[in-house]
Amino acid sequence: MDDELLARIERLEAINEIRNLMADYTHYFDTGWEGAGKDAAKVGAVFTEDAVWGGDSGRQKGRGRIEGWCAKYGHTAQMSLHIAMNPKIEVDGDTASGSWSGLIPLVTPDGEALWVGGRYECDLVRTTSGWKFSRMNFLTAFQTPYDEGFARTRFVKPASYKE
Repeated sequence: MDDELLARIERLEAINEIRNLMADYTHYFDTGWEGAGKDAAKVGAVFTEDAVWGGDSGRQKGRGRIEGWCAKYGHTAQMSLHIAMNPKIEVDGDTASGSWSGLIPLVTPDGEALWVGGRYECDLVRTTSGWKFSRMNFLTAFQTPYDEGFARTRFVKPASYKE
């Protein structure tokens, strides 16, 4: 096998591993339905020790703080389903960048049904235990009550998620 073909195969394998990593993140962040992953430690495991995670709901630095936020706020929702789609992944050796469109139907702890949509923007590194996110930022396009839709009310911040 020539070097160019081997490099292409390694790049495709890296892209597939990164897609699976995002699938793990979304699964373990889900809560409130049969089959939801709901595991803050496994959410944390997809990040490097010094990762930065954030968005409109706050910013956390470090795997432990990401796990803590997930347990304290992310998993208190009555139901959530994190959907990541339309991946765009660029691999450069042992680093990569990725972006995904995100859609999250959720029910807050106080029973408010919301649609959240936006974009995940991420940086990744290959570690001895595989690919990990070193940075994940969620850029919110809308966060709106389910029954109103984003055409009428584009942004709402549920009282239960304010720090």
